[in-house]
Amino acid sequence: MTQRGFNADFANVSPLFFSVGYYFFFNPVFANDQNTQKESVTESQSNAAHSASDIPQAPVKFETITIEATSSAPADPVQKLEGQELRVRTGETLGKTLERELGVSNLSYGPGVGQPVIRGLSGPRVRVMQNGIGAHDLSALSPDLGVAFDTMLADSITVLRGPATLRYGGNAIGGMIDIKHQRIPEKIPLNGLTGRTGFSYNHNSADKAGMISFDAGKGMFAFHVDYFKRASNNTHIPGAALDEDAIRQQFQVEPSANSNNVIQNSSSNSQGGSVGVSMIGRHGHIGGSYHQMVRNYGIPPGVPGHSDAETTGQETIRIEMSQRRYDLEGLWKTYWPSLPRINAKLSYIDYDHKDFDRSVTDRSASLTRFKNSVWESRLEMNHQRGEWLDGTFGMQWQNRSFEATGIETFTPATDVDSLGFFITETVFITDRLNFEMGARIEHQTTKPKRNELIISGVSAPLPLPNALNYLTYSLAASLNYEILPQTTLFLNWQRAQRAPDVQELFASGPHFATRSFEIGRLDLDPEQTNHYELGFRYTGTQVSLRANGYYKSIQDFIYLENQGTFFNLAPDPPRFQLACADLSNCLPVFGYQANNANFAGYEADITAHPRLGLPVNFHVTLFSDYVRGWFQNESIGDVPRLPPLRFGSEIGFQWAQWRTGLRYTQALAQNKPGNLETNTSGYHRLDLDLSYDLKMSDNRKILFFAKLSNMTNTTIRNSTSFLRNFAPEAGFSAVVGMSATF
Repeated sequence: MTQRGFNADFANVSPLFFSVGYYFFFNPVFANDQNTQKESVTESQSNAAHSASDIPQAPVKFETITIEATSSAPADPVQKLEGQELRVRTGETLGKTLERELGVSNLSYGPGVGQPVIRGLSGPRVRVMQNGIGAHDLSALSPDLGVAFDTMLADSITVLRGPATLRYGGNAIGGMIDIKHQRIPEKIPLNGLTGRTGFSYNHNSADKAGMISFDAGKGMFAFHVDYFKRASNNTHIPGAALDEDAIRQQFQVEPSANSNNVIQNSSSNSQGGSVGVSMIGRHGHIGGSYHQMVRNYGIPPGVPGHSDAETTGQETIRIEMSQRRYDLEGLWKTYWPSLPRINAKLSYIDYDHKDFDRSVTDRSASLTRFKNSVWESRLEMNHQRGEWLDGTFGMQWQNRSFEATGIETFTPATDVDSLGFFITETVFITDRLNFEMGARIEHQTTKPKRNELIISGVSAPLPLPNALNYLTYSLAASLNYEILPQTTLFLNWQRAQRAPDVQELFASGPHFATRSFEIGRLDLDPEQTNHYELGFRYTGTQVSLRANGYYKSIQDFIYLENQGTFFNLAPDPPRFQLACADLSNCLPVFGYQANNANFAGYEADITAHPRLGLPVNFHVTLFSDYVRGWFQNESIGDVPRLPPLRFGSEIGFQWAQWRTGLRYTQALAQNKPGNLETNTSGYHRLDLDLSYDLKMSDNRKILFFAKLSNMTNTTIRNSTSFLRNFAPEAGFSAVVGMSATF
């Protein structure tokens, strides 16, 4: 659908949407109640002032009282990053922001891209959402594509794993990440106007980032506006960018020109903003928002087939990305005790990006252009029965139109339609025991827009079906038992299915960003995961402990496998061959395969925060996480590109408004990288955080912070990344910043 056509549709839908919302959510009683409240407050203030004038004023001294409270940790494997911790840990990418979370790793692809990896799973198995609707960029398609959101704008980020993910579809089979923000206001600002602003500077890449947002409201209406901008230069690293020995091992050739202490072509810049409006009343709210962002970043050197021998000997491939989002949302708090809340969302996302050679002045001559246009809607209805049952049932609909054009197109244009229905129930058996269960059924139709697939180097075209249909289902159950006060034991089980994604079915060409020639499979069946997890939580006054272990058995696990052959671009026509003489002309061939695989792992941490009667409070944390993946057919070996075993410690201090934390992390070598993959060395990492929280009033606060990352300037190569042998993680970096609310 063209942009003009969508705007017309949006203009037609919006008045109807808001009219229906006004009928259900608002009535004159609200305005009368508000006026009554205002009159009551005014009268009370007047009486208080009058009474105060008759009473002699004298200093009053209050005794200091300390109140301590503890609460049990949630049983489900849920992690939420918000408030001061989010502001300090916000990084250039989503993966960088979440990399300290247990079980979460950063799938870096140079400094411009960082996708989250949850328990070794990423891409189409981890669903990234914004306010409950999919991000719908193309980060699931390829690891060189970033998530279309800057975490500076986030109010909170939630990581969800386990059975609860079935509400969000098969693409959340490995986990779900929901980024919350206030584009669509849900409440009227207390004083009519509130805002937040932030700024940070990273000395390593001279990364400068800033944002500002405002929320205003009066009566029944609230408005939101925000804007951010980020720009950075090339990233500095310890040592050489290319791991020449690993490249010789994997590609069987001498590597191209190397660079020291810097990753060339790794600069980036982005900017964007949002506007939103809501009508808010006693029985809910209804509103809409528009968000747009643009981004330009480079692919680190080393991509075969794009060397520029006349200049630096290295390519200058850039990615130019843009996304527009239109979101509508309504929440109705009903009059019925058995159906207290109904929540509806409707979104349209238009994503566009192109790869181009920076040395070419004509930007229209892009190497590849991708477009992803998606409609998605969700309807969720909360239902309750007394104090023993609480649940949600709903539906999710999605219509996706994917298109790729250009000389490096490796996936044909495709339409994907899906419709799913789900239900979750929590039965409170006793005050200390509850049982959760859920189910989902989903139908997906995948329609390629071509009737045949032409593969370079293959003479005969491959016929394509008119449509591929998949019917998937998911079941889940969880038992949560508070065995002692503040001590919870939980047991989770899930059987979930995921339909193959577009690139897994139809990939058929060179994918230079991942140094591969990718070939899909049309006969892929849906993945089926059987997940088992046992967890323990204890939250005491001086010690807290979290620990859980899990096991997954996945039938028809879909993955990219190195085929041990190369695709040579130099001959005319290009051809497949067993060996490669020139890295600049050859790509290793990767094919999508489906084999049964097992995953096992754990996450654990223990924190001690003793009371010593000193003005300085401190805590000590020990942590570790691990995931191991292997194929049931021993000849295939291990699941490729998994994170290694990590463990470490953190010691933190708090004195008045000051907080500091020194964190040590050790990652062991990844010696099980998968067939025809290369090992990754272990590393030691030291990080320091420092912050000062200045509170001027209840509504005006300023947080100043500083971060020292990779203080020992260690060479870190990320085992989850296709690019690990071409671009290591950043070296030592110092970040300073501030975040203010008013």
